[in-house]
Amino acid sequence: MTDKPPAAVLFYGFAGLIPFLAPPLLTLLWPEQRGLFEQALLWWAAIILSFLGGARWGAAVQAPAPDPRLIGLTMVPSIFAFAALLAPVELSFRMLLLITGFLLVLIWDRRSGGLPGWYGWLRERLTALAAVGLIGQLLVS
Repeated sequence: MTDKPPAAVLFYGFAGLIPFLAPPLLTLLWPEQRGLFEQALLWWAAIILSFLGGARWGAAVQAPAPDPRLIGLTMVPSIFAFAALLAPVELSFRMLLLITGFLLVLIWDRRSGGLPGWYGWLRERLTALAAVGLIGQLLVS
């Protein structure tokens, strides 16, 4: 890892995992509210996947002459997340779509430049724990 992530980035990055990890635990405690917890997790995952696209957009527009193709590509995580929310398929498949989206953005982050050296390290951990929450919800539902 090159350098360490700033403390605020670590704090808010890991705090953002609470809505990923809480729903499976809450479902175990209050199974009658399973549907609410599933939907909360699904929407949070879509919001965060969209946020990751926004982070890529922010990095891309800093170039003196931003590449229009790259700017367009940065919109894909948001569109993918929106489609996963609306897909007329089982909840489990929609959650698997979101996990796939997180993994694809992680691969993109690891293979491209323009980001701090610690960013990939942090994204690996956050992606893994987000996937744990989504899979955990599938297991308890």
